Amino acid sequence: MLASCAPLAAQVIVDPDPSGTPSPLRTAKRAWAAVPGEATHHLVLQDDVRLSAGFAAHLADAVHARPRHAVALYSNWNSPQNSYLVRRAAAAGSAWAQLSQEEWIPTQGLVLPAERARELAAYLAPISDDIRDDDEMVALFCAERGLPVVAAVPHLVDHEDTPSLAGHPGSFHATVHAGGRRLDPGHWHTCDDRERGSFAVELIDSRCFLRLFREGEPVEHPFGWYWADWSALIGLDPRRILATLPRRDVPAYARELWAAAYILGADAGERAGPGADWILHRAIASWVASGLSAADRARLDESSSAALTELGVEAVEIGRAAARPRLEELVRA
Repeated sequence: MLASCAPLAAQVIVDPDPSGTPSPLRTAKRAWAAVPGEATHHLVLQDDVRLSAGFAAHLADAVHARPRHAVALYSNWNSPQNSYLVRRAAAAGSAWAQLSQEEWIPTQGLVLPAERARELAAYLAPISDDIRDDDEMVALFCAERGLPVVAAVPHLVDHEDTPSLAGHPGSFHATVHAGGRRLDPGHWHTCDDRERGSFAVELIDSRCFLRLFREGEPVEHPFGWYWADWSALIGLDPRRILATLPRRDVPAYARELWAAAYILGADAGERAGPGADWILHRAIASWVASGLSAADRARLDESSSAALTELGVEAVEIGRAAARPRLEELVRA
């Protein structure tokens, strides 16, 4: 990780009580307090992440484009709201996703303006280490201070497949990781200025659900609204969505992915900029990898996974086209 940060001079912050009860918050307090006096911004990386190629250069460009924001370099590929907001940004051709105010902030890789980082350190200091979840506390801090939080799209950080110190089960890869891909000059200045919308789309155990944003509702709850029953609430006819499927003899999980990606395209609408096709492909590929049931994933090889991803990308484009008449009708009204 230190080598991947070069030429940035990264400082290692160690757990002050490594034999104690596991607590990410305990070490996060020290990490956020370690702001060099001359710094304009402060980056904290957790120790189980993998950095994209050209990390330092991309980071500098991204921070230059959003100097007053909290900049998340990662989001979990199946988080309830943020993963969808990132996919929506990818579909819209935007380099930035406005993250949820109700969900935890992904702290695997997070940049704050230096003064905000010092404020955060002071905010975290009196909180008991027994709380453990630094991401929840950082979310409270940003909400209370009115600090806008955005995610860089694509992400510059991915999560390794190692056991989580926080004890959460499962795999936590990035929603759309840059990996070794190069980004066009000016990429970080492409932004979709539309509001985040009123819902998220989830793909869970090979089924597509809608998650309506409701203030005060815990984002961790496992109950979604099945898309075919409730898509009329967001102005989409479920019969039309399925009627656009290019083939009828596809497995059930392919139909569910089609619905999820179609709704994503309709929600994203026209692209904010030229974007990059590979970013959308990676966003859909991570949906396939994280959203299918274990049994359905076991049925897929590399070729069929790629074909399923292409089907999802096609659904996004058809959904995007379907949204145009609806948007034009709203404009006329």
